[in-house]
Amino acid sequence: MLTQFCKTCSRLPAWLWFAAALVVVAPVAFAHTAPVSMIPAANSTVSAPPAVTIHFSGALEPKFSSITVTDAAGHTVNKENSKVGADTKVMSVDLPPLAPGVYTVHWVGVSTDTHREQGEYKFTVK
Repeated sequence: MLTQFCKTCSRLPAWLWFAAALVVVAPVAFAHTAPVSMIPAANSTVSAPPAVTIHFSGALEPKFSSITVTDAAGHTVNKENSKVGADTKVMSVDLPPLAPGVYTVHWVGVSTDTHREQGEYKFTVK
């Protein structure tokens, strides 16, 4: 029975072997980067933070990744652009002193393999 299986396998076209290999390897090779931790944390209530920092699961492409923070009225509160650090899995944006209220962090993370992820979360300043 094993001999019959091996004869059948040796007759399969090369493209079929390649396709099978892609199914096994692709999820690892093309993994999307996603937030692992956020400071301030999602849905947290904090004193006015000096910055928002997000740690991602994979390296980011600095030119295409960003963080924007908006207030309850939808106005952008960060005065400067976000930055990807020397550790390319960390992105942050400095904040001016924030008044009490609810803020939304909008993030875009483009991994070095060019996959784009985006999301948002809220935090409250007491």
